[in-house]
Amino acid sequence: MRSRGALVGLVMALTAACSSPPVDRADPTAAPTTALPVTTTAPTTTTVPVPAEVRDLAATTTMTERARRIFLAATPAIEDATTFAANCGIDNRADSGSEPRTHTQGCYVAGRIHLLSPDRAEARELLYVVAAHELLHAVYASLGPAERSRIDAELQAARPGNQRLEERLKPYGASPTLINEVHSILGSEFESVSPALEAHYAQFFADRAAVVAARQRTLGAREDEIARLRADIDDLDTRITALKETQEELRAANDIRAYNANVVVINRLIGRYNDQIQALNARIDEYNGLLGG
Repeated sequence: MRSRGALVGLVMALTAACSSPPVDRADPTAAPTTALPVTTTAPTTTTVPVPAEVRDLAATTTMTERARRIFLAATPAIEDATTFAANCGIDNRADSGSEPRTHTQGCYVAGRIHLLSPDRAEARELLYVVAAHELLHAVYASLGPAERSRIDAELQAARPGNQRLEERLKPYGASPTLINEVHSILGSEFESVSPALEAHYAQFFADRAAVVAARQRTLGAREDEIARLRADIDDLDTRITALKETQEELRAANDIRAYNANVVVINRLIGRYNDQIQALNARIDEYNGLLGG
């Protein structure tokens, strides 16, 4: 479709390349706590209060006690763009041109969770989804060999025929940690998973559906609208092309009356096509804006 070359690129990844092998794994068996233990040089232990915004992330995503221990052990921090980019080793600047951009809002590096602070109020809800995603990276790092092997088999089985999941995985390419990403994506973004995976995720979220719903209200609804607009645009493009071909036949047959009647129809379809292009660009801008782009 010739007219779509100028479309704004759609951000397709929420947390591309967002994890790396941790130096120290989170300990899922640690005692429940609401504060992070810090050992000093003296033979005493003090505690650092957990920031209110971190407590809110754990509460709103319905993390279980086991999940909270893993989450807090990863010392999650909500950071400004400069600090976040430095800690995650990424460049969050928007690419120029019309190519799709990959945008990272969270990372799990060397056993720590880093989250990008939302730059607008409506993006706050998305932070809960990102926090759940990164928690699941820490969870995956904590799995023993036997449990990880069992979960990996379930994750691999979820891929065949799951087009939405495969589209979601494209920004990761052939990353060696791809199965780790599948674990986080399915757990934080997909309503339906296998009974075995549902039981696995239930160990970490009391109400996983609440996280998935937050994702749908933020990115999901916009993705659905973008897909609908693109389908409408493709349909209009097909109809306009077919009518133009018919016009050539009518011109050759010197059927001026039918030719002129079709001009009105074509112009009306072109008007609708342009309106849908504008609407699509507006929805993409909203989507990218929600991700801070």
